[in-house]
Amino acid sequence: MKEEKKMSEMTGRSSSNPGSRYARNISTEELIAGFSSRKRERKISKCFVYSLVIFVMMMFICLILALLMSHMEDPKIEFKSARLMNSTNNYHNVSSTSPFNVTIVARVILTSPKFVSFDYQKSTVSVRYENSGECVGVSKIKAATVEAMETRDMDLKVHMSFGTKELVKPDLTDSTNSHMLKLRSYAKLSGTLHTFKLLKKRKTIQVSCTINLDFTSFSNQNFRC
Repeated sequence: MKEEKKMSEMTGRSSSNPGSRYARNISTEELIAGFSSRKRERKISKCFVYSLVIFVMMMFICLILALLMSHMEDPKIEFKSARLMNSTNNYHNVSSTSPFNVTIVARVILTSPKFVSFDYQKSTVSVRYENSGECVGVSKIKAATVEAMETRDMDLKVHMSFGTKELVKPDLTDSTNSHMLKLRSYAKLSGTLHTFKLLKKRKTIQVSCTINLDFTSFSNQNFRC
């Protein structure tokens, strides 16, 4: 009788605890599915955190590069010299009624600063009358790239075509009994600056110099930039 009573009490307790009965009814497949779903949620949250960290780091790097770009030096273009090719000619031997030509070689130096490369487009070097601005000669500059800390020398031939003596006379000035023609050379380059191949910036650089051309000896004097 006592044993039957104990069994009935145990049965009553188990029946009065539905949670324990429900726990015994969960299958192994359901438990595995629950664990796998939790793992997927953890992976998704980790991927989100990693992606956010990577994004913040990239923005920080871009900000640093932008600050460096704003403080970078610009490329420099310079006229170093200009010399005449046909210096043996004499102004007095040129016909007063026919035009005459002169060719000069202008040395142009292009320098790019540290950490910056410069992709420039094709352009020209022009020579003009200083007073009137009329163009008398042009030389082409090919498109190219100047890498960081690179210096490029370019010798450009500028073929200048002048009018007759009578047309040129208003632009000539007498200086120590010599016929001096005041000219101005001009160069302009437009292109893109690159910093570490990541950031780009449009840039235009230019330079202008004066050339005093002596027609008594066909030599250039007082080359100034």
